[in-house]
Amino acid sequence: MRNALLSCLVALFVCCFAVARPVRAAEDHAAPAAGTASGKAPAGMPRVTGAKVLAVGLFTSMVESRGLTPHVADGIRDQARDFTLVKRGPAQEARLETGIGLRYQLTGEPKGAEVLVDVVVRHPAMVNPDTQLPMTHSTAQYERSIGAVEHNVWSFDTPAGLVPGEYVIEVLHKGRVLARQVFQVTVKP
Repeated sequence: MRNALLSCLVALFVCCFAVARPVRAAEDHAAPAAGTASGKAPAGMPRVTGAKVLAVGLFTSMVESRGLTPHVADGIRDQARDFTLVKRGPAQEARLETGIGLRYQLTGEPKGAEVLVDVVVRHPAMVNPDTQLPMTHSTAQYERSIGAVEHNVWSFDTPAGLVPGEYVIEVLHKGRVLARQVFQVTVKP
């Protein structure tokens, strides 16, 4: 049951966030190589120093594809692009076909290097219509480019997914939080 719940949570998060590029660099989360006590990455290895948050708020996007899945809280699996900031700030009113999230750039070297980030979202309880499992915590891993503008957006795709409350989105690299945003979401009655 626990493994099924974890699988559902991962699927929910992957489907509700910006399109992830395929993960190729599993070694990105490997233990540091010998001789890296200075904190510098070995020659040829990317080094992430932080994240610059460019915008926080309510976004819209262009849905490239949409499918149905029992592993997502609202039963919908989207892939999206062309994110547009509709309203800035951490207090937002959720509406269908919008999402809350971050626009950001990873800082570090070399620019353009691909690295893995983990994105964690803590959200109000939602029940998957197919599995009837409650979901309050979601995680996913994405490949991102140092210096590129990236998005992580939690989408509101169905009326059942319009859940008011506190949402916390964190972007981590190798266990270190690079960006964290708390959102207070309301929904019109």
